[in-house]
Amino acid sequence: MTEAQEQWQRCKPWIEAALKHSPGFETIEDVERLVAAGSYQFWQSDECAAITELCNYAQRKVLNVVHGGGDLTSLLDVLEPQMAAYAQANGCDGIMGTGRKGWERPSEKRGYRFACIVMIKDLQQ
Repeated sequence: MTEAQEQWQRCKPWIEAALKHSPGFETIEDVERLVAAGSYQFWQSDECAAITELCNYAQRKVLNVVHGGGDLTSLLDVLEPQMAAYAQANGCDGIMGTGRKGWERPSEKRGYRFACIVMIKDLQQ
């Protein structure tokens, strides 16, 4: 097993826990496939992990934090500066993320502003 695979196995439970609170758009197997394909980026530290993707919009390019788990302070203090540097090196002019309402207060302290809330209703087939 490679170092990257070992780190993924160590951090995978944090991403799986984040997926339990997501709208159900993807499974952990989907995340693994997208990371392996290079569509998603995997970030990790001793206490947290995150999954990001580069998003090109008509007027902006941003790094989107798709999933994050583990220790929130570590994610913001350790990973966020690394992700910001990566974003800038890849021509992004911002970082955005989707997440639960609980992310609002700690994120605002680090210069993020609350932009929107995403709500979803599942329809019966």
